[in-house]
Amino acid sequence: MRGTVAYCIIGTGFAGTCALWHLVQRLTDPRRRPSLPPSALTIVTVERGSVNGPGYPYAKDNVQLAHRCNNEASTMGIHGNDFVDWLVERKPWLIKEHPELVLETHPGIELDAWQPDDGEFYPRALFGRYLEERFQEAVERARAHGIGTQQYLRHEAVDGYATEQGFALSLRSLDTGHEVTVDGLDRVLLSTGHWQARTTDALSADGGYVASPYPPDAVKAAVAERIRSRRARGERPCVFVQGMGPSGIDAIMTLCGDGEFTYTDDGHIASYRPVAYAGEEPLHIVAGSRSGFFSPVRGPLAPYEPHHLTEENLAEIRRDHQGQLKIERILDLLDKDLERATAGAVRWHDVTHPRYPSAREKLASDLRDSYTGNLVYTIALKARRMRFYSRLEPSDKATYDRLLDTHFIRTAVPMPSANAEKLLALMDAGILTTVRQGYDAPRTAVGEDGDFRISYRSDEGGRSTLRADCVISAGGHDFSMENHPSPLVQNLLTRGEIVPHEEGGYVTGGIALDARGGYRVMKRTGGVRVPSPYLASYGSPVRFWQHEHNFAGAFVEAAEWVAEDWLDAAAAVTARSAAVDGPGLVSTETGS
Repeated sequence: MRGTVAYCIIGTGFAGTCALWHLVQRLTDPRRRPSLPPSALTIVTVERGSVNGPGYPYAKDNVQLAHRCNNEASTMGIHGNDFVDWLVERKPWLIKEHPELVLETHPGIELDAWQPDDGEFYPRALFGRYLEERFQEAVERARAHGIGTQQYLRHEAVDGYATEQGFALSLRSLDTGHEVTVDGLDRVLLSTGHWQARTTDALSADGGYVASPYPPDAVKAAVAERIRSRRARGERPCVFVQGMGPSGIDAIMTLCGDGEFTYTDDGHIASYRPVAYAGEEPLHIVAGSRSGFFSPVRGPLAPYEPHHLTEENLAEIRRDHQGQLKIERILDLLDKDLERATAGAVRWHDVTHPRYPSAREKLASDLRDSYTGNLVYTIALKARRMRFYSRLEPSDKATYDRLLDTHFIRTAVPMPSANAEKLLALMDAGILTTVRQGYDAPRTAVGEDGDFRISYRSDEGGRSTLRADCVISAGGHDFSMENHPSPLVQNLLTRGEIVPHEEGGYVTGGIALDARGGYRVMKRTGGVRVPSPYLASYGSPVRFWQHEHNFAGAFVEAAEWVAEDWLDAAAAVTARSAAVDGPGLVSTETGS
């Protein structure tokens, strides 16, 4: 029996970095650390990128200066208000080395006068710097206490399986193709983040179809190649951005990055000037989605506590329906809270069918009337945080996934006001227009001339079609596990080490967790499903996480649970420490 403990975190973006930080804090806390010698502890991390910490969404190669976080700084820390604390701590360095990251959010400010703002939406590149530093600090703290660390950068996990020594992972270098097997792992966290699903869409083979708005340089290169012939004919090129959420806004900012936004004296966006090339028409960007509206412009949560949508009323619904919730009754309570909070100005129908003729009018209204908007945003967000999705009966889960989550996400995920001002400036400059595709839109098609044909609802309500040279996909996430591109996920599925989440015949997508609580992954043993003794996961790989936990505080909560659970693993080994030690962490390499 081994007297050692080995942990592994696969994916070192926000979720993985958060887990590492909390784990190291507990393992090195003199009041809580296990009685095992630190040399008996090892933490392994695996990351596909070239840097630990930022992960895909915040890595410098995947962001541009104009790409903002979609949450306020005070809600983004890996513990407490740590992101803002880091900004204060690193202020001299940021001003000296990266003034552009400060000026993007505080245009025209005297840098020495800058004070980090709890309510500001800072660039994602800046948050990536924070995560990179906090990751490295956690590693250094672990090493200072004698805990072993192994970091596999530019590696992907390709397989995983139980052995006599614990759990083993096969890792492959993305640079050399060489493989290494790491065995003897006691706990493994799957924190792999969002994935770009393997697609069977016929559009994916077309050179003008861009499957993701990241990395921005690749997007710009693909678009430039596609529209070159259009401009050569003296015609105006058009790019369609599919999706009007945060990723869609990032895509728009990427496409407009060569132009220039001008500012008023008090730091607001005044206008946009596209880059001018002799004889060339400026790019025309069309953004579209089912609703035809962008995320709302919102500030901090409003001081409103739900009066109708309460835990007591949810418990009553469960008593009436054999322990499960009904979506119709939840929406009725939500509707009553909206009516109560806004004195009848907003009902649930107004959320699903906004009373605006266009996205432009809604953006302008959001900027003018923040009070009512903040109330609606607060109620929608607090409704999601009640975590009702997991208690819905399966047929209602299917309804929610198909028809309702889009409205909750669009209402609960805020947009920085600076982004709204930029979008309005782009519209005023004739660069950006929007369309509403509706919820019954036909699939985008390719015409005989090779251009794309996108169907949308006209102002009169009928079907119209627009032509585009390129399509940038910035829409929703595909949670079908069979479409997950990771060989690790596919091999774990095949072996039964993870299973898709399924209830009453409805497969929600994402991997299944222990229904009793926590973040242990479910595995298949014979004909039954049991909690894995090794694997845990939270965040993007878990479907219902997206419906209930889409905020940074939930990542902290999950990371704390994982750290506690993993500390228990060390305590269990401590209790067996008198036993004869066996082999510890084993690493073997093979060629490509």
